[in-house]
Amino acid sequence: MKVVLIGNSGTGKSTLARQIHATTGWPLLALDRLWHATDYSEAAKIRFQAAQTAFMATHADWVIDGNYTGTLPARIAQADFIIWLRTPRVVAMARVLRRSLAFRRDPRTRPDMAPGFEEHLDREYLAFLAYVWGYDARAKATLLPLLAAVPPAKLRIVQTPMQKAAILGELTAKNPLK
Repeated sequence: MKVVLIGNSGTGKSTLARQIHATTGWPLLALDRLWHATDYSEAAKIRFQAAQTAFMATHADWVIDGNYTGTLPARIAQADFIIWLRTPRVVAMARVLRRSLAFRRDPRTRPDMAPGFEEHLDREYLAFLAYVWGYDARAKATLLPLLAAVPPAKLRIVQTPMQKAAILGELTAKNPLK
């Protein structure tokens, strides 16, 4: 099973991805961990795409956590299951702020981030918060066209903890960790 998790920051993608990995044993690629280990250059973008391609080619089953719409079409094309986590933006903002404060106290709270990654509460962080706030409008323009061709059985929109638990149960039933 090949699973892609997408959604705004603060919707629980990484947490759900780790839970899927832990219960199924499917290899997990956290795109934030990969991307934030780069220098964000054009060459890094090429290496980022190549690393995803190699990961997908190397594993029969996998879980990939992260948006990165520039590389999303390749993941969607190979995915058996796409999980789009949706949360009201006020909730997403609160979660992002809470996790940022926790991360400042203890970087182990975000195992999906690259080693050495530091989050500064500066202008760049404010731009990130604006990005989180404007996610829904951008998703409408960039994500919905990508998902338009996805068969409904392949796409799950998850908005509640109960729906997350149901998805986890469904995926675990398909391949419980041996």
